[in-house]
Amino acid sequence: MIWVVKWNLQRKTENTQMINKTSALPIFFLISIFLASCDSNITHSPTEQALQIRLSINNNNVKKLRALSSLPLIVREQEWESANDGSGFILGATKQSSISTDEAFNKKIMPFLKSLQIKGEQAITDITLNMFTTELGKQVNNWADLKLILFKRGEGDVEHIVLMGLSKKTNKLKAIYIN
Repeated sequence: MIWVVKWNLQRKTENTQMINKTSALPIFFLISIFLASCDSNITHSPTEQALQIRLSINNNNVKKLRALSSLPLIVREQEWESANDGSGFILGATKQSSISTDEAFNKKIMPFLKSLQIKGEQAITDITLNMFTTELGKQVNNWADLKLILFKRGEGDVEHIVLMGLSKKTNKLKAIYIN
């Protein structure tokens, strides 16, 4: 009789340990998934990120674009104008703003998205900052620490481009130039 009681106690202890071990596994799994999702440095490659930014622009998705961007965000727009000598078009006036709050982002980006489409599907990455000194002007130094990715927007009388400057650490959009 003593043997039966001892065996039942031992079996209950083993079952409790087994339950504790098996129930802990899903909890550790969920915690590891949560911690991985909290890491803000986990992103796509710069090219994949730029393609996601392009998609959010073309789909007028402000929420997704905000998630792919980092504040402050530099937005530089440049017009084209007719050359005085009648030879075609030249770069004209620029308008630059720095967006530093979510409220300003939403206010500035919505009209901006409605007027912008990026037709080029290819992200061009073999470019250097030296190629855009005219377009970026005195602001060229603000782009020095960024990964540059270029998209062609389409052609009419001139070739329109979108230049994206991504943070080298997070791959989030830090600056964008449109002509």
